[in-house]
Amino acid sequence: MTNKKNKKRNKKRNKKKDKDIIYIFGKKISSDNFVALILCFIVGIAIICTTIYRNKKLSTNTTIVVAEITDIYKKRTGRGYRMWRYQIEYQFYLNDTIYTGGFGLFKNERGMVNIGDCIEVLVSLDNIRVQEWNKEKGSFKCP
Repeated sequence: MTNKKNKKRNKKRNKKKDKDIIYIFGKKISSDNFVALILCFIVGIAIICTTIYRNKKLSTNTTIVVAEITDIYKKRTGRGYRMWRYQIEYQFYLNDTIYTGGFGLFKNERGMVNIGDCIEVLVSLDNIRVQEWNKEKGSFKCP
């Protein structure tokens, strides 16, 4: 009697396991891995589209402004990882209006900037939020 019950249980378990498997291009993939794969694909597409948009906006109709660094603070990224990043905040004038922005810095780039210094920022005139710091020039004393 117990042998029959065990066989029934095993059949139910096997049916459940078969339901959790998806076949893609002839390969078996568990449904959990399939969901993770789809999410990674969507995030990858979003990152690629954002990068293409930024590069397009920064390649046409831009201006270079001098921005003053107003704040530098430590920002911890990741969960449980020792990846400390610094965040710099700056402000600049464009067409008699004050705008603010910020960038992330790694540890080794921290010595490049100080509060009160100025940096050169490339700003898109089509979308003011699209900005890029000219790291090659570094920081300099404000005029």
